[in-house]
Amino acid sequence: MSEIAAAEAAGARPPPQGFTVFRRISHYMQLIGPAYEAGAGADYRIGLYIDERHTNRRGETHGAVMAALADTHLGRLLIQATNPDATFATIHLGLDYLAPAKVGQWLEARGQVDRMGRSVAYSSGFLYADGKAVLRATGVFRILG
Repeated sequence: MSEIAAAEAAGARPPPQGFTVFRRISHYMQLIGPAYEAGAGADYRIGLYIDERHTNRRGETHGAVMAALADTHLGRLLIQATNPDATFATIHLGLDYLAPAKVGQWLEARGQVDRMGRSVAYSSGFLYADGKAVLRATGVFRILG
């Protein structure tokens, strides 16, 4: 049984076309998943369906969930631009919350690499809830290896 089929059997919705189970996932991201990924290079995306576990008392997606998805995505974009064994550590994460995201919506991160230096890299992007921009993110990362 595929990982997506197993997730569906456990009650998770299947991801949009082209997405597969997110493989290089941290223990923290496992807690808020299942998360999925698609594309490569500049088209690399990460997404998940928002459920009750992700909400604050107002029933909207908690900002920390959006921050974690954005941070993970921006770092993975840099890995896509270098090599799969590269390691980056977040120095700064800037977030602008643009709109709320609700339970049941597909939350997807898209972005770009802005600059790669010798020891520091920069990336930026947006989170979209069912296609509507809900968060703008910028990241500065230390290149560790």
